[in-house]
Amino acid sequence: MASQRLTTGALLRYIRGNTTEKANLQVVGIKPIESKTDDPSGSAKRYRLMLSDGKSTFSSCMLGTQMNKLIETNTLKENSIIRIDRVMVNSIDKQNGRVMLMLYEIEVVESDFERIGDPIALPLTDIINSEPNTNRLEATTNNPPAAPAAAPVTNVIRQGAKALPTLDDRKKPNGGNRAAAAKGTNVIDKERVINIDTLNPYMNKWTIKARISNKCPIRTYENARGPGKLFSCDLVDKSGEIRATGFNAECDRLYSMLEIGEVYYITKASLKAANRQYNTTNSDYEMTFNHDTIVEACDVGEGENIPQVQYNFISISEIANRAANSVCDVIGVVKSTSDMQTIVSKASQKEFSKRDILLVDEKASISATLWGQQAEEFDGSSHPVIAFKAIKIGDFNGRTLSVSNSTLMRQDPTETERTVELRVWFDNEGKLMDLPDLSKAGEAGNRPTVMKTLSQVITEGIGLGDKPDYVSVKAVITIIKKDTAVYMMCPEGKCSKKVVDENNGTYRCEKCNKTYNSFKWAYMISAEISDTASAQWITIFRNEAETLLGVSAEEFGNHKLNQSESIVDEIISKAMNRELIFKLRAKAEQYNDERKIRFTCVSITEMDWPSHGRRLLNEINQMEPVQN
Repeated sequence: MASQRLTTGALLRYIRGNTTEKANLQVVGIKPIESKTDDPSGSAKRYRLMLSDGKSTFSSCMLGTQMNKLIETNTLKENSIIRIDRVMVNSIDKQNGRVMLMLYEIEVVESDFERIGDPIALPLTDIINSEPNTNRLEATTNNPPAAPAAAPVTNVIRQGAKALPTLDDRKKPNGGNRAAAAKGTNVIDKERVINIDTLNPYMNKWTIKARISNKCPIRTYENARGPGKLFSCDLVDKSGEIRATGFNAECDRLYSMLEIGEVYYITKASLKAANRQYNTTNSDYEMTFNHDTIVEACDVGEGENIPQVQYNFISISEIANRAANSVCDVIGVVKSTSDMQTIVSKASQKEFSKRDILLVDEKASISATLWGQQAEEFDGSSHPVIAFKAIKIGDFNGRTLSVSNSTLMRQDPTETERTVELRVWFDNEGKLMDLPDLSKAGEAGNRPTVMKTLSQVITEGIGLGDKPDYVSVKAVITIIKKDTAVYMMCPEGKCSKKVVDENNGTYRCEKCNKTYNSFKWAYMISAEISDTASAQWITIFRNEAETLLGVSAEEFGNHKLNQSESIVDEIISKAMNRELIFKLRAKAEQYNDERKIRFTCVSITEMDWPSHGRRLLNEINQMEPVQN
């Protein structure tokens, strides 16, 4: 009865390519994979499993690191019954039987169970001859397949005092002598060159040809094992990029050899899941150089088709929606440059040189800070196009950018078409445009905000602090006070105060202490917005009011002055009961000895329903399940 719990023959079917089957298998061996590096980062371990389908065993099964918690919590152990939900076959060397099953998603059906059957290692001939469309008889009968004598089994996974046979390390010439087998391993096999985007931790024979796009200075650290040092560099080819790190001996051996811009063959390094705390590349994995790693410079001209760097640019305006302390790739034109400054670090009391540049593109501008020698040598007088790779986002007085040790800065880069696009735009019109500046606190519409309901805004005390809070709500306009929607404003460009009609064709501004023959209409709308939970009165000014009503303040004011009530009512009615995203500034103000929160609208945008749906799904997924 117990043997019916396992899916007999599933291992062979997986190897033959039928990876959609959700088989029940038994774990008969677990082996942690030892790292060959001095990496102190404490990255996720890897585990190799030997699985049984009741008749056969297969030892080359690698557990995805996201499943490690099952072993670490002792949920997955020897003799556990598991269901395979997602598996992939990696054919390393099919001709010699080198096949790996990568287990990306599994479910533990029975954590503690007795050993089922008397399985033997899957025959090597079955593995070598496993083709997806073969008509070979699978191991689904009651008689287990016999292992041929030509396939001796020598490698074992040890679990406690038990030894389980595998097919991984078959006897090699010279009696399996490691030194003999290693003969010639210091030569790179250039026939095995693969793209960076195909690298994964489950491959054991590969070579890449890549350019060093960036290299960080050597840094030191200290942990429980003592002091150490490391360096990292970014490798790029036409398919993608990956971060590589060398520690201690490998730092000494490779740092001076690897030069930015040069192309190298690299093989026999360790691969693991990328640590997003330090890794800014878009690769899922990262590389660690070890004592087996071989690096060989390419001949002149061999790397002409390999790009200098891989960019993933975002527009400057999009930086407002990125989290502080994250990194991004951005390109823009230097519109202005500040004088060089010297500041003293509060922590170390050391002096640092800094220079701020104003970076612009077609939609927005932002301040970026250069440091040290870069700041001292930078000349922005020709308004160059600058591309930044992995520049850090800050949130001091709005959004800012700051160069770090891992940031790559290139002036007028030729490897991207955006350089020419920005050059033409800036020379023709950009230099005269007044663009929103994300670095100014006043550009509040560009600040990233969280989405709340109106009831959450009140119950959470949004706006009660010393500084204003910013929040977004999804709501509809339910009331607009049309009689006070516009007012007569001082015609002076820098003054926005209300003027007094002298009833003689002139208008008096108390702030400017002047009388004018004309005025400007300006919006100051008092409106009630509502969602499913609550309602709130807000104030809407100028650009946001024009976005809401669809007409300028001048047009609205003239209709009101001409007593065109039907036109005014029509304009108002079109703005009502439309679901919109209102970005609000909330600030406590004092009114007649009473503290009240004033809500000012800083931007209005149409509903992006796909984005809204994804946000709701994300919030649902983050909810904790209700305990019965």
